[in-house]
Amino acid sequence: MKRKMKIGGSIFVGLLMMAVILSSVALHPGLSTNEFCVSCHEMEKPLAEYQATTHFSSASGVRAECSSCHIPEPIGPRLFAKIDALRHVYGHLRGTLATDQMYEDARLRMAERVWEHYQETDSRECRACHKQDSFSFDMFDSHSSAQTMSSGLEEGKTCIDCHKGLVHPMPDLSSGYKVVLRQLEASSADPDVKTDMVYPLETIPAYSSKGGEQESRILSATGLSVLENDGDWLKVRVEGWRQDGIDAMIYELQGKRIFAVALDKNSRQKPVTHSSMFDEDTEQSWHRVSYEAWVSNAKLVQDKDKLWEYGKKLHSGTCGACHMAVPAEQYLANQWIGVMKDMKRNIRHLSTEQYRFLQKYLQLNAKDVKGDQTES
Repeated sequence: MKRKMKIGGSIFVGLLMMAVILSSVALHPGLSTNEFCVSCHEMEKPLAEYQATTHFSSASGVRAECSSCHIPEPIGPRLFAKIDALRHVYGHLRGTLATDQMYEDARLRMAERVWEHYQETDSRECRACHKQDSFSFDMFDSHSSAQTMSSGLEEGKTCIDCHKGLVHPMPDLSSGYKVVLRQLEASSADPDVKTDMVYPLETIPAYSSKGGEQESRILSATGLSVLENDGDWLKVRVEGWRQDGIDAMIYELQGKRIFAVALDKNSRQKPVTHSSMFDEDTEQSWHRVSYEAWVSNAKLVQDKDKLWEYGKKLHSGTCGACHMAVPAEQYLANQWIGVMKDMKRNIRHLSTEQYRFLQKYLQLNAKDVKGDQTES
């Protein structure tokens, strides 16, 4: 027994000493210098980007080193960052960023990883140099800039919310949602529907029977319960709400202008009413309804999480190109209709279907909806 305890104690001491030695090596200041950071050829491109900014050269002569932004000061996070950096060594050996094109292709992925880290740490590395209580808003170049900064800090925003692309150029944010869109388009082209729920990737026609007369249009991201699966055709059910006096539209939720189905004149009597209620706040009557129709199995997504990943990337890539993307929960569902209209001139690159999908994504994650209906 004593022999086993002695051996166990020796192993523990050996492991402890190894951990201390490795930690000492990892935390050695020489492994945090700019010279060490850019010693791999992959770093030639980010080095040139960094050298062209005021973080490298400024009137004050203060320089932010690579480690200032990418290695935390506290010992625990600093050691974790050093261990995490081993993946860069692995990437170097594999040649992950061997060419400029490979670097550009990975720019968005790398940027999003850093942005997410800064969000999680409340921009800790920024705040190591930029002290919030030391800002002098009177010295800002413009009153509007000072106002924006002051308001952002008061609202609890973190540095990276607004200050992306200061050192390394902004990636093409649209590349993120375009990749996911291509994946969804490819998967929705597969006619083999195996789930009980499907979601249109874009507006689709609905029919009275298989190959029959068109009677409505079902908008993107509307949940469809599959009642019958007949190969290329599905009989589906939509559950939603109709407002008294407006029989052309089925909405996702009571009191919310979140469009689910646009009914043609020949089908407006078809939805089945299950219950009714009177909204005292708006003095409007609403009816809970269900509607059944046949649809082609094309352009239907079976993976809801993948669909919302597309919505999230479409939101950040479209609304975050000019400023911080306004969180979906900042507005009520009905308010998002007006907000989107105000921003329409700035998002002209979106197709009509992408615009509709983005609006619905934001509405279904709005302040008065999120948590009850879906998760972003």
